[in-house]
Amino acid sequence: MKNEHKYNFAVLGGDRRQAVIAVELAKRGYKVTCFALGENTFALSGCDMRASLDKAMEGADFVILPLPVSRDNIHLNAVIQNVELGEISKLAAKNNAILLGGSVPSEFTRICSEMGVTIIDYYKVESLQTKNATPSAEGALMIAMEHTDITVQGMNALITGYGRIGKILASILRRLGAKVTVAARRDETLCEISMSGYNAIRTKDIELANAASESDVIFNTIPNMIFNEKVVNRTKNNPLYIEIASSPGGIDAKAAREQGFKIIYAPSLPGKYSPVTAGLYVFETIAEILNDRRIEI
Repeated sequence: MKNEHKYNFAVLGGDRRQAVIAVELAKRGYKVTCFALGENTFALSGCDMRASLDKAMEGADFVILPLPVSRDNIHLNAVIQNVELGEISKLAAKNNAILLGGSVPSEFTRICSEMGVTIIDYYKVESLQTKNATPSAEGALMIAMEHTDITVQGMNALITGYGRIGKILASILRRLGAKVTVAARRDETLCEISMSGYNAIRTKDIELANAASESDVIFNTIPNMIFNEKVVNRTKNNPLYIEIASSPGGIDAKAAREQGFKIIYAPSLPGKYSPVTAGLYVFETIAEILNDRRIEI
């Protein structure tokens, strides 16, 4: 059954999660136009693909932007590299459209505010961040399995940071038989790590270097350079380093590569390894946000 309330949605940029959102909206009877979604394996049934930004946003009441909205804080995160966020805000102001995006750059938020455009950051919703932790952890593990020649059972794994992703990743690795060390800064976190049965260390130069020297794989979730040149140069082996943290990440890449580290940057893991599940998570969050505004979808 089609919805009694009709709204037009534009879905722009991003990865396969955006395709999932577009299809879910179309299933509910809404008019959905898409632009710059890129290659995907979805039929996008019921959605209209548009060749330009202005045509996609024309008549849209709501514009769904990707997670993250941008990778350089200037352009839309999309396969088409030259779509400027400023153009999106201008069209939204012209059409009186509401923008919804994930990890919205602060400067873009400011510009939208000055133009009278409502923009909502759906990634600030705690439940979405919690849900996203599982596909992120699973994706990181898959990368480790693809880029090492050893089994997870018996693997020496170092996780830096014990937030949402770190906790789930540590649990998965231990269940698969890995030897897990977790690094953190705060005493209460270190206590929690130890109580959970993992080897706990501080994010200090010597302790990190010693742990890295014994590790086959390092999973970093801390967006600060804890693996500085001093730590890297003290590391006695060449571990696989998987960067899960947001920019600027946690490692001195130049020093690490000179030392022999293999670095893999792994942004947007849910969109790459679990796009259907992760896309539904985002859709559910957007629906909750709109429902709070008495707009049921």
